[in-house]
Amino acid sequence: MTSPHRRAPLADAAGLTPLLAPDRSNSSVLRVALVYLVVGLGSFLLMGLLGLLMRLDQGGILVIAPVWFYRVMTLHGAGMVASILLAVTGGLAAAVSATTRLSARVLWIALVIYFIGTSFVILATLVGGFGGGWTVLYPLPTHGLVWTLDAALAMYAGYLFIALGLLLYCVHMLHALARAHGGFVRLFALRFLFSLGRDTRDPLPRPPELIAGVISIDGIAAATAGMLYLVPIFLHAAGVMSVDALYAKNTVLLFGHTMANLSIYVGAGLVYAALPAFTGRPWRTTWAVVCAWDLIIILMLTNYSHHLYADFAQPVGLQLLAEIASYAVALPSFIVTIIGALTLIYRSGIRWTAAPMLLALGIWGWVFGGLGAVLDATIPVNQVLHNTMWVPAHFHTYYLLGAVAFAWGYLFYMVHELSDRRAARASSIAVWLYGIGGAGFILMFFVAGANSVPRRYAVHLTQWQMYARVAVPFVVVLAFGLAWLSWDLARRFLSAWRGTEGPALQS
Repeated sequence: MTSPHRRAPLADAAGLTPLLAPDRSNSSVLRVALVYLVVGLGSFLLMGLLGLLMRLDQGGILVIAPVWFYRVMTLHGAGMVASILLAVTGGLAAAVSATTRLSARVLWIALVIYFIGTSFVILATLVGGFGGGWTVLYPLPTHGLVWTLDAALAMYAGYLFIALGLLLYCVHMLHALARAHGGFVRLFALRFLFSLGRDTRDPLPRPPELIAGVISIDGIAAATAGMLYLVPIFLHAAGVMSVDALYAKNTVLLFGHTMANLSIYVGAGLVYAALPAFTGRPWRTTWAVVCAWDLIIILMLTNYSHHLYADFAQPVGLQLLAEIASYAVALPSFIVTIIGALTLIYRSGIRWTAAPMLLALGIWGWVFGGLGAVLDATIPVNQVLHNTMWVPAHFHTYYLLGAVAFAWGYLFYMVHELSDRRAARASSIAVWLYGIGGAGFILMFFVAGANSVPRRYAVHLTQWQMYARVAVPFVVVLAFGLAWLSWDLARRFLSAWRGTEGPALQS
């Protein structure tokens, strides 16, 4: 039985692109993409339980030993970044595969390498007792009093394999896109960009393809920075060389901060791919879209150092560059994406099922989390708020209500297109529970941060505990909403899996 949705003429005169290519050449890629999404979001749910455990501890409801708190905090932080990035990169592979030939084998190999990395991280934290935080700032990991050097090296090995998996994915994606579009000039629409939109001789990439190219370059840079950090650390552990602490902090934050940013911007790319299918309007590659996203290539790699404002040895020029880049990286993509999305939605007659609701939720989560991040990147504000709960507040906002909502929304879209089973109507209620629970949970981080409650403390004073106690019921609501959405997806997943091999769409 074929899906009534897949028979819809998405690749019609309106210029919309279906998931399945007319020759079904992307069927195997769609299956890998589904695995990326399901494994990534499944891991996110497990990491979320660890987050609940920490809030119970900070609220004084369930007391766990500080040594275990920091293990859990480290695994929760590293695991969340890795899980969400895995999910959204899977979605991005599906989005571009209908028009760009990707290799399912390369994507599977990248996934296995990624798995090896995450396995090392789990062993380092839960077995080895590593609790130095996901930032693994040198020299703390090699001087741990409650974990061994082997545990620290296992953590570093995990990051090395994760960087290699990301590098393989991004190199393959960039190569495939450049080949499909006839080179980088066409892929990034550079003639169109520098002629201010007047030179239209080259065919323009669709927004998801442009974004995939941008993200791939930044992903390659992030993975390279990771290896420039990790290799000297291994040589230092072997007694071969010493490592400059400021160099180490710059490279590890360029690696880790960029990976976290990638999740959000890849997730935004999924909105460009899926939202037109629900509004019936194509998302056109305008000059503003090209300009905003081409700028991301540079800006995403220069804003990480707002985490080094407290480091007096950092050159002042880099501190100022970080502040400027932190503003610049957010505003163009915000404005272009939000205006573009609202233009597509306005009077489109969109039917607000779970998928478009999740995509819309993600946009607003991205906006509010981004505004919190921009505020934190302002130097006078940063000096007051950076070591408070304000920081987990802003990144939980654009992660939980931004990138994660984008990934859930895109998975619902894929299942909607590939399955012959319709989504349960009541799933829209689950999205509301997700949004309300997530907003209440995050609001307590913001309120605590505004009241100077410090972050990364295992033991909270009695007067700090009320923020976590208020947050816990919202986490329960959030968990119920996510469980509901998971159940709806699970009952239709096999049908969607079979749908990847279904009859090709008529172009």
